[in-house]
Amino acid sequence: MEINYSDKKVLIVDNRLEDLAELKMILGNMGVPDIQVASSVNMALVLLRELSFDLCFVVFDQGKDHKNGLQLIQEATAEGVRKFSTIFTLIVDPERSKLLFGSLDSSPDTYISKPYAESKLRFRIEKIMRIREVLLPLEELMDQGELQAALEMCGKMAQGYPGLHMYIQRLRGIILLELGLYSEAVHLFETIVAQRDQPWARVGLGMSLCHLGHYLSARDALQHVIDESHFCVEAYTWLARTYKALGERGEAIGLLRKAIMLQSTVPELQGVLGSLAGQNQEWNVAVEAYNNAIRYARNSCFQSEDYYFSLVAALLARDNFDREIEEQAIRALEDVVLAFPGEPIVQFKSRLLAAQAYRRSGASDRANLAARNAYDLFCGLELTEKAEWVEPFLEGMEGTSVESDAQSMKQQVNRDSAALEWGKLNLQGMLAYRKKEYRKALGFFVRADGILPNNPSLTLNLVQTALEQARHPGPERHELLLQCDNALYSINYGALSLRQQKRYLSLSDRCAEMIRSMAQLKHETDVGA
Repeated sequence: MEINYSDKKVLIVDNRLEDLAELKMILGNMGVPDIQVASSVNMALVLLRELSFDLCFVVFDQGKDHKNGLQLIQEATAEGVRKFSTIFTLIVDPERSKLLFGSLDSSPDTYISKPYAESKLRFRIEKIMRIREVLLPLEELMDQGELQAALEMCGKMAQGYPGLHMYIQRLRGIILLELGLYSEAVHLFETIVAQRDQPWARVGLGMSLCHLGHYLSARDALQHVIDESHFCVEAYTWLARTYKALGERGEAIGLLRKAIMLQSTVPELQGVLGSLAGQNQEWNVAVEAYNNAIRYARNSCFQSEDYYFSLVAALLARDNFDREIEEQAIRALEDVVLAFPGEPIVQFKSRLLAAQAYRRSGASDRANLAARNAYDLFCGLELTEKAEWVEPFLEGMEGTSVESDAQSMKQQVNRDSAALEWGKLNLQGMLAYRKKEYRKALGFFVRADGILPNNPSLTLNLVQTALEQARHPGPERHELLLQCDNALYSINYGALSLRQQKRYLSLSDRCAEMIRSMAQLKHETDVGA
């Protein structure tokens, strides 16, 4: 049956205008009436946010120091603007194509190569379109977020279409991970690897094992993908996570640096490298990584004010802090305000760090002025925001002309925050912790975190309490350590205050030591069995 292209919408992403025009002409000859074009990944993301497409043709090589075509798929997936029902075709040399299909959920659906030939293009596209026509009901459920219904449909489709077994199993793996059914996902991916060794299945297996806290087994699965030279961001980031979880930060940093040599324009890799390098006090590496993270995250879902503040923190931590570095720090703090306009927290933190930068360079008058600005901005925050940032606020005011005012403000905020539900729970948790009632304290902190998620101070309280509880043997010990590792990994180390960084490192090292001991015990048990 011949494919009808008259109702199809197509996006072409290519920075070479002549090649773009040629592909557009071929698709027009095939009957495609609606063709949009983009000359960069960021431009394509803008279009994907606004429009839906049936087909997307993306050239892999978009030029030196520019995001490659694979990153469009990765970022569109991370941002949630990629639909499963859209067919992504990567335009790449045939010998390189096999290295670009390692990701579980961010790989292209098929590939074509230049020079274009209408007959070859039509054959490749129509083959995948016929497959996707069968899978459309399943993919529409996934696009609508109806994952449980999609999971049930996977079972029915696998029986009705045995020839599409691998396609369906891949979608099933994605769904299981989204639903948090990690044990089922491990079983699925192990079965796929045993039947037909697929890099995306090994990545899925490694991710599932990481979620379960089986880091050594995850490492084996992910290392195999990298050894096969696949360009898979997930394989590198999750493998680095296994090393970090076990306290081997140096190995994790080395791994991420190798990954960045292959894909330097991935902001996620740069951000993780910056955080780990900071934890290892490799400040030059951290500075370069955060600079690159800022550069490549612009206009994407990875853009974060934390990258700017982490860059400044890394600059402040360096042994040498001359006028040039001071100017670089202040410029970054000005840039973050421009990048996130109208956000009071960003403005406050920018002035707070500016005061620290000026103090570091010995410019006391400027430091006092910036501190006063930060104090005024802090006073204008909502009570919840004040309570969240009161500790870094006071730390940043130390040694300035408004330090005594800041101390009085802290006392007032502490009194007022007792009226907030999460503040009350946090206080109850700290009182229970002091009495060594760790299980009770953990309950308070978990409830507080549910109300105010992603607050560093609260998260560190939760982790510290959970580690105390995990000292006692029992069936919950593994789960507690896994939750601690996940909580610590979610924190961007560079964006913490100096006291928070010190506390973070202490808790991180302690968590890693406990995880290593547990992993070693499991290994010895398995060998004995």
